Amino acid sequence: MLTKEELLAAAVPASEVVAVDGVGEIRVKVMDGFARDDLQKTLQEQGTSDSVYFSALIVATVVDESGAPMFTPADLDTLRRGSAEVVRKIGLACTKVNALGDSQTKEAEKNSEAIQSESSGTV
Repeated sequence: MLTKEELLAAAVPASEVVAVDGVGEIRVKVMDGFARDDLQKTLQEQGTSDSVYFSALIVATVVDESGAPMFTPADLDTLRRGSAEVVRKIGLACTKVNALGDSQTKEAEKNSEAIQSESSGTV
């Protein structure tokens, strides 16, 4: 049977360096409970459009080499103003590392592809 210390050690969120096609390597951390709560709060307040979802996920999970968050909630709109394709690619990498569900990832990819095929190329 696990001790309290062993259980807590097993629950420490891991991080993973992932290559994002056309972007480069990023470090993505598995969300802790606070980051997941913040993500859910953002989605409840601002909706679940691709730009909100992927940007909020990047804020919640992309970290620097020391494991510190690279972005704050104040960066959400800055990310949303960036290239939708780049934010989508990074967001999908974050989705996979956090095992948010294969069906959610496929749905997000499908929605993004539909939006891209219908878009005029402007933000």
